[in-house]
Amino acid sequence: MPLPHNIQYIYVFLPTNSDMITFEPLSDSNSSFAKKVFETSFPIDERPPFDTLSERNKQLFHFNVVYINDNAVGIFSYWTFDTFAYVEHFAVEEQYRNNGMGQMIMKHFLLNIALPQVVLEVEMPDTAMAQRRIEFYKRLGFTINPHNYIQPSYHNDGNTLPMVIMSLSSLSATDFAKVKQCLYSEVYLLASS
Repeated sequence: MPLPHNIQYIYVFLPTNSDMITFEPLSDSNSSFAKKVFETSFPIDERPPFDTLSERNKQLFHFNVVYINDNAVGIFSYWTFDTFAYVEHFAVEEQYRNNGMGQMIMKHFLLNIALPQVVLEVEMPDTAMAQRRIEFYKRLGFTINPHNYIQPSYHNDGNTLPMVIMSLSSLSATDFAKVKQCLYSEVYLLASS
């Protein structure tokens, strides 16, 4: 018996332990996918212009398209410093969200990064979505640091954003200040104060 014509088929990806996750550097062949996910996943105040990513320090900055079993599913950008990694942008394409894929990708990153600490910025917990995002990272072992943090502007408009720094282990006030200074000088290109 044929299926009714009004049934819509939705591709559902259910991650398994045998799925192959690869991070491929941004290239001509994947840049249109990367740009679409990057610009639709992050508000303009929370991302630099896409076209400027290639101008960043290639020794420290890594912008990748994430593939699972050869299917492009998201983006993952991070910086590697002497004592920590900073996850700047991580997004799974909308059609693949809410099925464990993001957790699987972040676990893959955490297992493969050869640094003792990983930090990231998240929005203040003022909205349901921001609270969900914080809980997602908490389930992965991240903790909220109680220190004040302002994300500098990615643009010349001066729009800064209050954010929360999360890390795999709590940062002392001294370590937080070092992380903040490193992010301000390397990521946001602010002169030391």
